[in-house]
Amino acid sequence: MTEVYVDVAAASMEQGGEGGAFRPAEPEAVRALRYLADSGIRVVIVAPDGSRPDAELETVAAEVVSAVPPRPRGPAWYLTSEIARCRGSSARLRTVLIGAAQPSGSVRRCDAVARDVQAAAMEILAAVAMPPGQDSSRV
Repeated sequence: MTEVYVDVAAASMEQGGEGGAFRPAEPEAVRALRYLADSGIRVVIVAPDGSRPDAELETVAAEVVSAVPPRPRGPAWYLTSEIARCRGSSARLRTVLIGAAQPSGSVRRCDAVARDVQAAAMEILAAVAMPPGQDSSRV
């Protein structure tokens, strides 16, 4: 089963802010994550540094954790708005930077960049539906 880990900040209306702060969820992000969950993808909210998801965001999640596991059980994606959280801990985990461009010359790199959670969700759905190496012309 594919898992998608989502930082609270990446799915919130306020991308900045202090740890521990309540962050209202972006309605489009909640809807996109619900699409993922409805398609059989396990959505996990990552609430680091004491941040809390709002109730609507939490209802979409199978679980709320304080950190992404170092080795996911299967294919996984991590949506974050902080480049410092992009890391190559496992070949099974693809990191996606939400809402920002990667700084040129940065030591840290995310596997992909998306303008928002909704765009990232569409990419994930496409990747899950058509894994690499699968030729759509063969039926």
